[in-house]
Amino acid sequence: MSNWHQERERGSALGMRLLFWVYRHGGRYLVQPVVYLVVLYFFLTRAATRRYSRDYLQRAGATSNTWQVWRHHLSFAAALLDRLGAWMGRIQRSDVAFTGHKQLLQLQEQNKGAVLLGAHFGNLEMCRAVVENEGILKLNVILHTANTEKFNRLLDSASDQVQMRLIQVGDITPATAMLLQQKLNDGEFLILLADRLPPENQKRFFSENFLGGKAQFPVGPFWLALMLEAPVYFLAGYRSRAGYRAEMTPLYDGQKVPRREREQTCRRLLGNYITQLERLCRAEPLQWFNFYDYWGIDKPQRKNRQER
Repeated sequence: MSNWHQERERGSALGMRLLFWVYRHGGRYLVQPVVYLVVLYFFLTRAATRRYSRDYLQRAGATSNTWQVWRHHLSFAAALLDRLGAWMGRIQRSDVAFTGHKQLLQLQEQNKGAVLLGAHFGNLEMCRAVVENEGILKLNVILHTANTEKFNRLLDSASDQVQMRLIQVGDITPATAMLLQQKLNDGEFLILLADRLPPENQKRFFSENFLGGKAQFPVGPFWLALMLEAPVYFLAGYRSRAGYRAEMTPLYDGQKVPRREREQTCRRLLGNYITQLERLCRAEPLQWFNFYDYWGIDKPQRKNRQER
């Protein structure tokens, strides 16, 4: 699965720092040509990327000709620009229709947190930044990357009001679980992306039907959500035809699950998550950004391995 998304992430800290500087001093219209040229380069030079985009669009029920594949790439570029604008305070809370905002505030007032399962759909970073620029909600993003300290410093430089922190997690140890549990008890929120296997752990996954084919989903986010015994929601922020939108849908009420029932409950939670993700992919197909062999169309068929 090593492809464009992994290469992009390895250099993203330096690239984002440069883009922040250009955006701060020149605005969106100065940085936009740079972003679009980079995306155009990948579009022209990566035949595999175009093929995977076309395969996804077909599965989502959308037109999948070359023009639509290019528009899919352009949507990715626009999402990156929106991400920059949100962190720089150029996109305000009033610009985003977010029906779940009050629910988050109510949970925080009760010193209760929640687990928010997101996806590489739309612009979740934009949603986080807009909510946090109010200086009220505190969000913690769980990532499988060694660059969290660099990104934290970058976010500090972008806005004085950012309350988000990136937390690097490899394996879930008792100490990690205690740290995350304390944040939930303090009324903070945990965000995990749950639609892509982490680069360093490609063997622990659930294989489930998604948009008409078997796809691999990481075990970790769903298992962790149940272990923390907190409410679980599906969260997505994206640019729709009507403007910026953010959606939050309940997936699980946070009740304690006996150990013998965890796998069954975990799969049910995953099923609820997939239902919401499929709905959005079909409604806004150009907003899902996994430009790699998601369904394994280039790989020989083999028996899927699943975490127990």
